[in-house]
Amino acid sequence: MMQQYLSIKSEYADCLLFYRMGDFYEMFFDDAVQASKILDITLTKRGKANGDDIPMAGVPWHQAEGYLARLVAAGKRVAVCEQMEPPDGSKGPVRREVVRVVTSGTLTEAELLDHARSAPLTACVQRGEQWGIAALDLSCGHWRLLEGVGAAAFEEQMAILAPAELLLPAADEAVVDVPVARPGDWSFSAAVAREQLEQHFGISDWQSLNLETHPLAAAATGAVLVYLVQTQKCTLSHLQLPVFIERGEGMRIDMRSRRNLELYCALNGDPKAGMIAVLDESCTPMGARLLRQWIDAPLTDLEQLRHRQDAVQSLVDDRDMLAALRSRLSDVRDIERMLTRIVLGRAYPRDFRGLADSLQALPELYTLLGDRSGLYAGIIKSLQGLESLAAGLDQALVATVPAQFRDGGVIREGFDAELDRLRGLARDAGDWLCRYEARERERTGLANLRVKYNKVFGYFIEISRAQAREAPADYVRKQTLVNAERFITDELHAFESEILGAQDAAMQREEALIESLRQQLCQQAAAIQQAARAVASLDVLACFAFLAIRYRYVRPQVHSGRALQIVGGRHPVVERHLKSKEPFVANDTHMDMKSRRFMLLTGPNMGGKSTYMRQVAWIVWLAHTGCFVAADEARIPLTKRLFTRVGAGDELASGRSTFMVEMMETATILNQMEPRSLVIVDEIGRGTSTWDGLAIAWSVAERLITAPDVLTLFATHYHELTELPDTWAAAFNASVTVREWNGSVIFMHQVVEDAADQSYGIAVAQLAGLPREVVKRAREHLFRLEHGSELAAESGKNQLGLFAVAEKRQQEAELDGLRQLREKIRQIDVNDMRPLDALMYLDNLVREVKQ
Repeated sequence: MMQQYLSIKSEYADCLLFYRMGDFYEMFFDDAVQASKILDITLTKRGKANGDDIPMAGVPWHQAEGYLARLVAAGKRVAVCEQMEPPDGSKGPVRREVVRVVTSGTLTEAELLDHARSAPLTACVQRGEQWGIAALDLSCGHWRLLEGVGAAAFEEQMAILAPAELLLPAADEAVVDVPVARPGDWSFSAAVAREQLEQHFGISDWQSLNLETHPLAAAATGAVLVYLVQTQKCTLSHLQLPVFIERGEGMRIDMRSRRNLELYCALNGDPKAGMIAVLDESCTPMGARLLRQWIDAPLTDLEQLRHRQDAVQSLVDDRDMLAALRSRLSDVRDIERMLTRIVLGRAYPRDFRGLADSLQALPELYTLLGDRSGLYAGIIKSLQGLESLAAGLDQALVATVPAQFRDGGVIREGFDAELDRLRGLARDAGDWLCRYEARERERTGLANLRVKYNKVFGYFIEISRAQAREAPADYVRKQTLVNAERFITDELHAFESEILGAQDAAMQREEALIESLRQQLCQQAAAIQQAARAVASLDVLACFAFLAIRYRYVRPQVHSGRALQIVGGRHPVVERHLKSKEPFVANDTHMDMKSRRFMLLTGPNMGGKSTYMRQVAWIVWLAHTGCFVAADEARIPLTKRLFTRVGAGDELASGRSTFMVEMMETATILNQMEPRSLVIVDEIGRGTSTWDGLAIAWSVAERLITAPDVLTLFATHYHELTELPDTWAAAFNASVTVREWNGSVIFMHQVVEDAADQSYGIAVAQLAGLPREVVKRAREHLFRLEHGSELAAESGKNQLGLFAVAEKRQQEAELDGLRQLREKIRQIDVNDMRPLDALMYLDNLVREVKQ
């Protein structure tokens, strides 16, 4: 047995080998040591090698999925080695073969996958600046083929795909932190792809696949198909054809901007605070995955975008139908992944029953849609044609299926006469034996006659030794005991043969019927997948409509002009997480790519600048997906690029400081922005000295102001930058309002078109809980800075206060005005004034002060 184990292990040296031995998957040698640590299972020993004990560890075969998940999560590959024949007692081990290699990119089990996200197996090919990608979600059979130029575009696609496993040639390094496999450099070839496509799909004509003119994507496809042969070792009839679809570029959003805008999770890693968590009101797993695809890839095709918006509006206008649709969609399970497991022979009974129930829901869905046109016409067509298959599955399967096929009872009674007969034999055996025993007692007159069974002798008739001589002639002696004799008859022997084989025969018959159902599903896999995609599209459209109704989202007008107008804009995530008594303060935004393209936003921390800028970015982003937006009104110019530079942190593993990360993000924006870009900048130059930071921020701001057809929201604490509108007509000031009351600061969260008068930094520090003496000392230092003094650093060098220049200039102007007002009041002689003259003079003073 160990010779067999080592022989198989030598072929899968880079994998942990799950070696089937009876009811366990066993591991030996270093595999056992590694697995015992990862899985926290007992490490034992069995046998010796070169005089040393052989380490051994094992897991029950019927609980393997949970252990596989933990091993794959730990970055391991697992080769599953099964017994290919039943033990027959002959000399030597039974034949065993590896039936599958489990990797992070080839998982299909429901327990090992996130139902709401695709985790594709992705192959990448690079030739200079050009690259090609083939991404396959094996759990659904979906392909995505891409080609492009440049590292930035490649990184964007990697961020969108979020692959579970990367296939690369030997010399290439991974660009994302995921497991990497090397199927062999020879597999990254268009010629290999053609050969594999012919083997997998029986086609050699590339015309329909559009791969002839996309050799890099074709080469990546070849690597994926070769890797599937190496790891899956079974027919993958659920795979769709890998067709290269010419896509419009869509709105491009780089990897850092996606992270900064908190698409999937907050910057602190909390997924509940991500935008997807707020938007995902889908009813089906397929819809949840498609929702992410739509959000990940905003459209720039205005006609396609209008079709989506029309479809959503249709459901918004018919709320009763929307509620009925979502209720029925909730009954649909993960058709795509259940079908995949069935086709691959990895299904459980619940997959068959779940698919039957889901397919039965389709007729009601297209009936509810009626004769709707537009996007719904294609959805209705795809949902039709599976009625007979659904009915057949429902008739064949019991309503509540067992957990495992080995438990039996999956096929409904009455579906197959032969199965019913075999089950009846096994079920009625006890009744038959009781009747037989009563009949034999009556026939023989032996009142103590018993019909019994044991595993060694099977069924027999037992009579006491005293009555044994009275046994009928057709009784054949089977065994003699001290006090009894045991006999067999031809009738009982025939019954024994039939009963003992009935249960096995019933299981075999049921397995044959289930295999017949599986073949039917394989034959209609393409139609089922098409229906699943239609369900997903319908689910996302219904999700968008539900959001619009429940959270007061409006249909945005995306236009080819250059004006951005948002009335009553809100941040969906912040709004949803506010306490019920705490209203969200909505804000307007009016900009234009020609005349008002640069907003300089000032104001204190905690005032809401970051929330405001992010909500503008999200309204623009979602408007390009077909989703309605959190606003009272929205007119959005067609936008091709979206950039954000928000906060910063160290990337110690890459040797990058906070300031370096900040500058790299800024460089990405300035080097890659193009006409029809939206740029969100939240602080620049904070990671270096005051003068350096101010100089960099000023220069970057000027570069953004002069960029043609680029909208920029630029938040800063450098109040000196508020002078920019004096020089640049396309720039304007805005700030978040703050009120002081009894020495405390009240944040109004309202954005107004005016520069902030001060930063309120010390007030915010006080709110944060800084010790009272520290806050007091800070106010003393601030007073000295505001009145022209310089704060001496420990080194003895003078250090500029962050807001000293702007605040000193403003305070001097205020003091001059107060002096003039004091002089006017001093010259007044109220004794010589009539009451009316006094009131008019007072009114003039008030006007002057207000001016």
